[in-house]
Amino acid sequence: MKAESYLKNFDKICSDRENSFGLFGQPGAGKTHLIVAIGAALLNREPNPVTVVYMPYLEAIKELKANALDHEYYIRIVSKYQEAKLLIIDDLFKDKIKKGEVVGELTETDIKHIYPIINYRYINKLPTLISTECTPDMLLELDEALAGRILETCGDNMVIFSGPKYNFRMRKFKK
Repeated sequence: MKAESYLKNFDKICSDRENSFGLFGQPGAGKTHLIVAIGAALLNREPNPVTVVYMPYLEAIKELKANALDHEYYIRIVSKYQEAKLLIIDDLFKDKIKKGEVVGELTETDIKHIYPIINYRYINKLPTLISTECTPDMLLELDEALAGRILETCGDNMVIFSGPKYNFRMRKFKK
């Protein structure tokens, strides 16, 4: 329901502060599937397709860290994520969560690479689709400034999956 409403109202809310969409919580709930489907629907819509950039969090952060000393290339990568008409951030903070618990903290280096992307999009009111195993409370525990920007831009456009009943991937293996 929320995904359909988001798609239906995308053009109306695109320049609003609450223009993003977040799927939070339980692994196996189909969060990635849903945000990619929303992105694909906007990319393929007629008329007025939306340019979509997909950012797999772990791989993107590794690439940014590996290229931090190549300033020109680094800026090109960051700019691609900052300026996308619609950005999909998949599995945000995946390396910080295990079995529904925060197991790591955001390092200065982590924040150095993700904060400029999220902050730029926040300041410029650019919509972002986010999937994460974090709950809103976990995001706040990791970093209040980032969490505030993410949660504020999602507003009511979020779904929180909690509990094993939402692990659709494992249903056939559990009795």
